[in-house]
Amino acid sequence: MDKNRRKFLKIIFIGSGALLLEKVSSSLLPRFFNNSLTKTKSSNKTNLGGFRVAENNKRLSIYDSTGEEIFQIDKNQ
Repeated sequence: MDKNRRKFLKIIFIGSGALLLEKVSSSLLPRFFNNSLTKTKSSNKTNLGGFRVAENNKRLSIYDSTGEEIFQIDKNQ
């Protein structure tokens, strides 16, 4: 059997497995981390169309419809 062919097939197999694992994990991981990252102690929440604005003592945060933070302004006190 050709050693170069075997090495090539092994690289293709490992690469395909890594790609498949990344696709599966990218759909599962945000479900676990999304809730813990978006929880803030906010005193004021406002919905503007597809955006959510949350304000607390230290910052003003703007979230998109998926709950991902897209903009943050720190308050100077």
